[in-house]
Amino acid sequence: MDIKTMPKETLAELLFFLAENEEFASVHKLLGEGVTVEEVRGSFRELAEGLHKEVAAEVANQYNAQKDNRLSAEAKEIISYLSPGEEKTLLTAFGLIEKTKTLQKQ
Repeated sequence: MDIKTMPKETLAELLFFLAENEEFASVHKLLGEGVTVEEVRGSFRELAEGLHKEVAAEVANQYNAQKDNRLSAEAKEIISYLSPGEEKTLLTAFGLIEKTKTLQKQ
């Protein structure tokens, strides 16, 4: 999997895993005395926590069709059968996602 296309949640978990389980044996050889293994682990944890916060902020700002009172119950039922990707594609095609972002900024 390419790191550019990896979901942020997955990358954050990978960074946490590395921070807890990797030995980082080459830190002393490559980075010298200026950086310790614990500092490298701390950096990995900090990056992972930052990604988790970023994901949480993105989720909080996502459009939720089920809470949109402009949509009929029938439309909401149809949307509920779609995958998240299909839902996003459909809502973007109808302009609901962009309209919602514009309304939130005002």
